[in-house]
Amino acid sequence: SVGVGMALAEKFKNYNNKIVVMVGDGEMQEGQIWEAIISASHFKLNNLVLIIDNNKLQDGGFTSEVMNIESLHQKLSSFKWNTVSFDGHNFEEINKAFKNIKDGCPNCLIANTIKGKGIKFMENSIKYHMIGGMDKSLYKKCTKAILNAK
Repeated sequence: SVGVGMALAEKFKNYNNKIVVMVGDGEMQEGQIWEAIISASHFKLNNLVLIIDNNKLQDGGFTSEVMNIESLHQKLSSFKWNTVSFDGHNFEEINKAFKNIKDGCPNCLIANTIKGKGIKFMENSIKYHMIGGMDKSLYKKCTKAILNAK
């Protein structure tokens, strides 16, 4: 909603810059998000870019179990958003996704990612989704896992 307000203000001032908003896939379950998506489409906010970190985890579990809202790509496209899905761990695909931003409509980039990517014991684990910080033991375990992966 804040991004939509900023994009509207920028258009009103005739500024030619982009507003970029990043959200998680769990956050996409909120009504306020969908009101903003509809508004952005209605006002043809071609200066708005929404990036969704689609890692399929949220506080409380897997998004498909908490509140399944797939397919995000189809839903956003149905609201007249230019929607691009890509591997969020692949820099070439990330670059290509940004090059596919179109004029005339809002744009959504869906980054398909793996929570904890690169640290095997953390990958796709709800246990590490909302840790408040790392104690020395966990920090050492992660550092060792990263160094051993190389």
